Amino acid sequence: MTLWQFAAIALIVFGASLMQALFGFGFGLISVPLMIFFVDLPTAVVTATAVSTVSCSIQWFESRAIRARQISVRLVISALFGMPFGLWLLVNLDARPMKAVLGVVVMIGVFLSVKGFDLRRLPVWFDYSMGLLAGVLSTATSTNGPPLVFLLHSRHYSPENFRAVLNRVFTVLNFLTLLTFYFAGKIDIDVVRLSALAIPVMFAGVYLGTKARRLVDADQFRSLVVALLFATGLSAILNSILG
Repeated sequence: MTLWQFAAIALIVFGASLMQALFGFGFGLISVPLMIFFVDLPTAVVTATAVSTVSCSIQWFESRAIRARQISVRLVISALFGMPFGLWLLVNLDARPMKAVLGVVVMIGVFLSVKGFDLRRLPVWFDYSMGLLAGVLSTATSTNGPPLVFLLHSRHYSPENFRAVLNRVFTVLNFLTLLTFYFAGKIDIDVVRLSALAIPVMFAGVYLGTKARRLVDADQFRSLVVALLFATGLSAILNSILG
């Protein structure tokens, strides 16, 4: 890898880390589509997962005092049941139709949010269903965030609780995804080297993103989350069309 390639990836990791620290999600959404201009797709996906795992675990520790244990446990347990099915889909089906469905579902969620539908009174099975879907998507498409983001946004979680839950769940799911990559032989020397170089840059992004949280109030936070969800849905649809 040339110095120019690493400088570009470092800048991408910095921006993605800042966004994830600020909102609790978005690292993969931002980093992978940009990293593939400089490295191949498998290297980009595995590297992004590795760096994001470290980032989320740090922010999990930072938010350890926030009480969000019950919903975190529900989401992790239900996601574990979904991951084997997602792996089966990955092996047996084309990923593009699944990404198209994901994009359409996310767009429906954005529409409901914009129209002001109040989903806070949905029963607890809604939490489990979103966790299950996140598990399926985690191994099928490496995109586990949208169902969890939609759920917490629908439940009107405060920004602090929103980030705390996401970081706890993402840490577990990303770690398990890394194990899957390891046993599948997807972690090579290029991934290890690139991750080792990118993680220090990630620390800088997380630090500045954490400091920037005070500049965004709760209403602005919710509006920006909807905007990021829209970008996620659009990205998934375009990715399914363009391959």
